[in-house]
Amino acid sequence: MPSSTEATSEASPTWIDDARVSIVHTGLHDYCHTPPFHPPEAYPELGKTPVDPTNQVFRWVRESLRQLGLDRERFGTPEWNPLGQTVRPGMTVFIKPNTVSHAHLRGENVFSMITHGSVVRPLLDYVRIALQGQGRIILGDSQYLFGDFDKAMAVTGMGALVSWYRSQTPIPIECLDLRRLKAVRTWAGGNWGREAVPEDERGYRWVDLGRRSHFEGLDPATLRIAVASPREMAKRHGPGRHEYQFPQVVLDCDAIVSVPKLKTHRRAAVSLTLKGFFGLVSHKDSLPHYRTGSPAEGGDEYIHPSFRKRLYSRLHDQVQSRPLVLQKAVAAALRNAVWKTQAIWPLPDKVTEAMWYGNDTIWRTILDIYLAVFFADRQGKLCETPQRNHFCLIDGIIGGQGNGPVEPDPVTPGVLVAGLNPAAIDAVAATLMGFDVGRIPTVREALRQRLPEYEHILEVVEDGQALNLSALAAGDTLGYEPHPEWIGRVELAAVPSSQDQREDE
Repeated sequence: MPSSTEATSEASPTWIDDARVSIVHTGLHDYCHTPPFHPPEAYPELGKTPVDPTNQVFRWVRESLRQLGLDRERFGTPEWNPLGQTVRPGMTVFIKPNTVSHAHLRGENVFSMITHGSVVRPLLDYVRIALQGQGRIILGDSQYLFGDFDKAMAVTGMGALVSWYRSQTPIPIECLDLRRLKAVRTWAGGNWGREAVPEDERGYRWVDLGRRSHFEGLDPATLRIAVASPREMAKRHGPGRHEYQFPQVVLDCDAIVSVPKLKTHRRAAVSLTLKGFFGLVSHKDSLPHYRTGSPAEGGDEYIHPSFRKRLYSRLHDQVQSRPLVLQKAVAAALRNAVWKTQAIWPLPDKVTEAMWYGNDTIWRTILDIYLAVFFADRQGKLCETPQRNHFCLIDGIIGGQGNGPVEPDPVTPGVLVAGLNPAAIDAVAATLMGFDVGRIPTVREALRQRLPEYEHILEVVEDGQALNLSALAAGDTLGYEPHPEWIGRVELAAVPSSQDQREDE
């Protein structure tokens, strides 16, 4: 059996330049809810396998791969191997769904925000075919701090799917919670406790992007994540040093198959392929989400300069930094009191923690993580060429609009979007949602860096029809509603760009 290293050297990653993207409108508005989500009929490439005629999701995932042109010549034969370009025998393959949390914060349909197991099942089948009995499969995610990984595996059906699959193949399959810590409620009724997640025996490694980080040249003292002490952030970001921690199993993998959702995001506008790589980081406290202050003060935490906003922010830092629960509770009470003063004395804006179109931080973190995930070798050293392959299928059977990513309004677009290059996939998916990629910093900057001629080279196939991004934008889009603080700033309608708006203010 070839080693994982040998497999990587044999498969030069051509996905980085691949601008093909497939859109399939399935007509489905729900999933098959019977694990292990067997195919609806016998397909020649799968051999003998049970069937479940109620599972039409499998059919449409298969159609997405066919429409993308993967192993086109052998489609319909027992030799069809659609993921063979991405996965070779002997590789370690990481399957990355979005399982951000086990429940919707407002009790709505949880599949507006997390991947369903019936979308993962066919990808497992085609990964198995590509591995030819040699290699390893790992399915995992690093959730939101308050998520319950085991409950997420249960509600999505992925836990039952993995258990069944282990009995069907000699290929080892693991299911991992990638976090180092998760949040727990404290005796005082707060949300500030942390509990260790059982560590993976293969360990964890810091990847330092150094001067290649998108934060180099910015003041590291302003970097924040709302759920951690700024002191933790300061340990990892400074001039010439920008570190992110990953499980060693992520750095050891040879290919990543990502399965994100089609949903909006309060800081990044959309949460698609690129944002999904956040779920490969094991230590959340080093992930900048915003910079303190208003744009006029060199930050993006809120829109307009405000003494009360600055005080609120400093008290929030105390909530996160103080070691004792009682100290945290006192700081939180004062912070909340400051916020409530707007009932009699309105604040200039209601934005906190950069949940608005002017966020100039989160795209930098997203692209830093992308750089680390694909260009860091097993020892965490950055290389000039990609170190692992990639394939993506976005689950848009049910999606989420409005206040994403953890409490969106459910919608049922019934679409699947597939491709290899994350920037290309996200550009097409965001356009399909009805958004202007030029007004989404993450997608705009990723395209500028990886596919600068994207307007001319993106190849979109929608239900068998070839078109470019402009034609897609001019057609019937899904009309997603953005997060409230992005309304009027990101849609395809002709409105001033967010950068123009920031300069005006």
